[in-house]
Amino acid sequence: MPSPASSKAVNPISPGSTEKLTTLFHSPCSRVLTDSHEQDPSEVPTLLDQIEGDIDRFVADGIYDQAPVYSAVENHSPGAQVIIPPRKNAVVSPTGTTSPTQRDRHIMAIEREGRFAWKRTAGYYAQSHAENAFARYKRTFGGHMRAKGDAAQEREAAIACGVLNRMRELGRPQSYAVN
Repeated sequence: MPSPASSKAVNPISPGSTEKLTTLFHSPCSRVLTDSHEQDPSEVPTLLDQIEGDIDRFVADGIYDQAPVYSAVENHSPGAQVIIPPRKNAVVSPTGTTSPTQRDRHIMAIEREGRFAWKRTAGYYAQSHAENAFARYKRTFGGHMRAKGDAAQEREAAIACGVLNRMRELGRPQSYAVN
């Protein structure tokens, strides 16, 4: 059975915080705690390594429109759909007309339909699920880390993500076809 869609989200734990909780919402979610100056796209391989099995799609903000992100997703889950809005000045790669990449196809679709229509048809708005999960995290556990040390903060984030995963499992209906 294919895995559910994945959405990538980054959110500071609290305003002015020096740590960020970078999370890949999947079932289960994966997480890494980073300093605020670290670039989030560099954490994608670490997040994907925490997920067993393949993912169907990876949805992220435009800052993730980088070759290493596409490569990390492709290495983890060959054939996974990568939905990242290309930068406004993005151009099709030299091989885009003969052998287009996912990114090339996104750029061509944006040129044809416009950015707003592309986001709707490509499934980009699934990323809002990740943002909702952060709101749920903050509502449930508060807007800041209670632990002071790095190792303790890692444990705190792991426990919180584990609790969110369990809550998500309990609240998801088991659907089946009725003949």
